[in-house]
Amino acid sequence: MSNEIGKAIGTIRHSLNITNDNGEKVQLTIGIDFSSASDNDIKSWLASNRIIAGQRPWRKLSVSELNELNGHTFVAQNIGQKVKSRNEQISQFEQAFVNAGVGQEKAHELAMAAVDNPQLLTVDDEIDEE
Repeated sequence: MSNEIGKAIGTIRHSLNITNDNGEKVQLTIGIDFSSASDNDIKSWLASNRIIAGQRPWRKLSVSELNELNGHTFVAQNIGQKVKSRNEQISQFEQAFVNAGVGQEKAHELAMAAVDNPQLLTVDDEIDEE
């Protein structure tokens, strides 16, 4: 059981407000020591936090839109933001292509390809020198 991540994190201090069952509010600063937590535990806690953040915007989606999320990989810091429907994504790409001077029909075609095959939008970091 590896705990390299926990050792690297160590103890984190966090301030929070809490209201007890009597309605009394208190502000606390606590420490959370991660140094003995397993890497798998920390990864699970991180994912759980991001899932909770994602549930707010995901609740607004239809069943078919939710099913489209199945297997999708999200950037951790973007979870919790409004999820754009496929049509919204296509429209956004299409407008960007039109603004770049691409004709409307070709812009729509490129936008659909970009949404359906996002790997096509990656840029190779290596530059060919001749």
